[in-house]
Amino acid sequence: MHFVHTTRFRRGKLPHWEVEGGRYFVTVRLADSLPHEVVARLQEIHCALSAIEPASEQFAALQRQYFRTLEKYLDAGTGSCALGDPRCAQLIAKELTALADWAVEAPHFTIMPNHWHALLVPRTGCVHSLGQVMKRLKGRTAKRLRSIGGGGGAVWQREWFDRWMRDDSEWEKTIAYIHNNPVKAGLAATWQEHPWTK
Repeated sequence: MHFVHTTRFRRGKLPHWEVEGGRYFVTVRLADSLPHEVVARLQEIHCALSAIEPASEQFAALQRQYFRTLEKYLDAGTGSCALGDPRCAQLIAKELTALADWAVEAPHFTIMPNHWHALLVPRTGCVHSLGQVMKRLKGRTAKRLRSIGGGGGAVWQREWFDRWMRDDSEWEKTIAYIHNNPVKAGLAATWQEHPWTK
């Protein structure tokens, strides 16, 4: 049996797992993107993950349940949808590309009106944790997004969804999901026509 070295960390109330040599699918959403009752349900599911071994099928099944609930509401386009502004979407795309400075690649992503998805791949020699990468992305974009929108308050939901890719099959399915997201939401006829999908 092959064992994968994992590290658990917490950001706020929710557990996150880092996997040695891992590739990650992440979803980050705007602070106002979900109704409060949906946020509470997602917190219940995600907190249950903290007692489960991340390499287990039970963990994977619970993560899928979490993500299905999340995507149902995000794809409905709730909240301010500030990322629908091309200036905001371009800012996120630029920051994802700039992660190369930290030896992290973002080979595939899509920026939707109220959230974004990306595959993040730390390269050999990367010294930054997933938590540090996410802090950089959210921190460097929040102030500039506020200035574009002219508002105040929280920009991003405090937590994010992350899932490590267990094998190449899961990786390929996730790429297909990312590419299909703007098509499913009616933002483009094909993913290639959506300017904020890579």
